Amino acid sequence: MALNAGTKQEQAPGVDEFANSMAAAMENAFLKEWPKVMGGQPAPTSTDQMRLLFIAVAQGMIRYLKTHEADITVRVGSTDMPVKLDTTGTFLY
Repeated sequence: MALNAGTKQEQAPGVDEFANSMAAAMENAFLKEWPKVMGGQPAPTSTDQMRLLFIAVAQGMIRYLKTHEADITVRVGSTDMPVKLDTTGTFLY
């Protein structure tokens, strides 16, 4: 599965590049946690500014991980294995 940061920019006609992205997951988690942290107050309505923040954080995070890909390893038993990150077209490198 490719890492998908998400964007509001349409990559292809009719294709939602935000749905099922890391940014969408962040927005969903934010809205889910809001009432718990904010004492039961209703969650705010999503705005373009809120969505921009989640998109920017997701793109920055994936860009950082991709840039430092050689530093990421997975240990299986006693063997370290390199990681190859696969990203979608929404990852603007």
